Amino acid sequence: MDGRLLAGFKVYRYGALGQANPVHLPQEMNYIVGSGYHYRSDWDRSFYDIWRTNTEKYTHDYHIISTVRNVPAVNHILCNHNVGHVGDLIKEKRDGLCGWSASICALAMVAYNCGRDFIYKEADCLWFGPVSERMYQDLGDKGMVFGAKMDAAPWMACAQSTFLIRHSFILDFLRGYLFLPHDKDMLPEDKFVKLEENSPNNYGRLSFGVDRMRPLPWDSQVWYAQQWTQEELDDAKKRGLI
Repeated sequence: MDGRLLAGFKVYRYGALGQANPVHLPQEMNYIVGSGYHYRSDWDRSFYDIWRTNTEKYTHDYHIISTVRNVPAVNHILCNHNVGHVGDLIKEKRDGLCGWSASICALAMVAYNCGRDFIYKEADCLWFGPVSERMYQDLGDKGMVFGAKMDAAPWMACAQSTFLIRHSFILDFLRGYLFLPHDKDMLPEDKFVKLEENSPNNYGRLSFGVDRMRPLPWDSQVWYAQQWTQEELDDAKKRGLI
């Protein structure tokens, strides 16, 4: 599977008496997956193997920006520097972008140069079911779609472990994102929400997934989650999901 398939796209054809009849039209999926990897412990390395196997169920065209060598990936971009977590920037009162923001911007430009849409899949995020197809359905005619507001802990304004940007919208997204305040002054989650507020016709939310919220929706046909515990991974293995 190379990230170039068709997803159902619903439009409406109006019949007699103005009745709206849904019509499903094919929408081409032509994407690369991007992610970032930073080694902190052997657990991170073992989880990466799970992440890679999970990702390759959807595409083998994925690009990894990492701060360490020897990361098995089809396309590995080594950076011998760790920009830092957003918490580091806040604590140190440091301007600029955190490592997460810098990596998504760089990976978005990789997708742009490849002539492909950009799907971000965080390095601690796993997908189940037809995730990419549902993402394109949720995208519709917008430029970008990202995770919904978390209505449970950690109560974030949006979820960012999985999102999709249409190729033709990548530069618009980057212009808007980089125009916003430094990460220490506006969290990346708040930046996505601000972009949506500024241009609601171009941004949408995913209709599925729990991201960091719990419990995990084991019986759902399509979902994603991040920040897995070892107990959750063991449960996923027993269920034949990983």
